[in-house]
Amino acid sequence: MRVDKALPVTPASPATIPSTTWIGFARVAAMIAVVLVHAYSPLVSTIYADLGGPTWWAANVVDAALRWCVPVFVMISGALLLRPKEESVGTFYRKRWAKIGVPLVVWTLAYLVWQRWRDGIEVFDAVSQTASGSPSIHLYFLYVIAGLYLFTPFLRTVVAHTPRAGLWWFAGATLALGATDQLLGLVDGVGGVTAATRFLPFLGYYLLGWLLVTRNDDPRDTRRGAIAFVLGTAATAVGAWAAATLEGEWGSGAAYVYDFLSPMVVLASVGAFLLLRSLGSRVRAGGPVDRVVASVSGLSFGVYLVHVMVLYTLRDLGGVPEGLMALVAAAGYALATMAISMLLVAVVQRIPLLRSTV
Repeated sequence: MRVDKALPVTPASPATIPSTTWIGFARVAAMIAVVLVHAYSPLVSTIYADLGGPTWWAANVVDAALRWCVPVFVMISGALLLRPKEESVGTFYRKRWAKIGVPLVVWTLAYLVWQRWRDGIEVFDAVSQTASGSPSIHLYFLYVIAGLYLFTPFLRTVVAHTPRAGLWWFAGATLALGATDQLLGLVDGVGGVTAATRFLPFLGYYLLGWLLVTRNDDPRDTRRGAIAFVLGTAATAVGAWAAATLEGEWGSGAAYVYDFLSPMVVLASVGAFLLLRSLGSRVRAGGPVDRVVASVSGLSFGVYLVHVMVLYTLRDLGGVPEGLMALVAAAGYALATMAISMLLVAVVQRIPLLRSTV
C-alpha cells in the first residue's frame, strides 16, 4: 500500500480527516457483525454442531467473514481520536471518562451480577475475570479502549511529529508483536493478559485506523479492500478447519486462527475497513438512508454492551435445534437480539440517570 499519497501531517499543518459520514455506516455494520458472531460462534466451537459437518462449515464461513468487527471498532476510534488538535490532556480525559469510564464500571458489575444469577459464578472467579479485563465475553473491548484512550494524548504527539512511513512501521510492528504474542500463548504455561495490558496488542489497529482514513481517496482501494477481505476470510475459515482437524477438536490452534490479531483476521479487517469506507461514502448525506444509519449508529455502543444478556437469555429460553435448523435459529436469535437491544438502549438513553451508561 503506497504511503506517498497520504495527506501531510506536520506540527504546523495538522492533518484533517476527510468526510466521515461513512463512520456511522461502519459502526452499524460492526455492531451487526458483533451480534452475528456471538450468535454463530457456539456452532463453530462445536457446542451445537459437529466439526466439519455442513452446519459447522456454514457457521464457520459466516463467523470467519465477520471477525473484523472488533478491529474495525478500534480502527474507527483511532481514525477519530488521533487527529492532532488543541485540547488539554485534562479535557480529553474528562470527555473520555464520561464516554468509557462509567460504562466500564457499571457494565462490569452488571455482568458479574448477571453471571452470578445465571451461572452461579463464584466471587474468586468474578475477581479473576475482572482482573484479566474480561468480566464477560465481550467487555474486554471496554478495557482495550480505556487503555488506548489513556495513551491517546501521547500518541497524538507521536502522530503529529512522526513521518508517515515511521507510523506505518510502528503500526505494522505492533500488530506483528500482537500476533506473535498470541501465537506464543499457545505454548502451555506461557502468556497471560490483564486488565492493564489488554489494550497493547490492539495499538496497531488504533494507529492503522488513523493511517487509512487520512489517505487521499484512491478508487483502487475498493478493489484492494475486496481482495484483502476475501483472502483474509478464506484463510481464516480454512485455517480454523485445518487447525481443528489436526487437534481433533476446536482447540487453541483454531482459536488462534480466529483471534482478532491473527494475520488472517488482520488482513480481512483492513479489507473490511476499506470496503466500509467506500460503501459508506456512497450514502447520500442527509438522505433517508443516512438518517436511519445516524439513528442506529447512536445506539451501537449501547447495543454492544447489552446484547450478550439479551442473546443468552433468548437462547436459554428457546434452545438450539439440531442440524441445519441451528443456522436458522442463530439468525433468528441475532435479529431478535438486535431489535430488543436497540429498543432497550433507546429507552435507557431517555433516562437522565442511566443515559451515561450506554
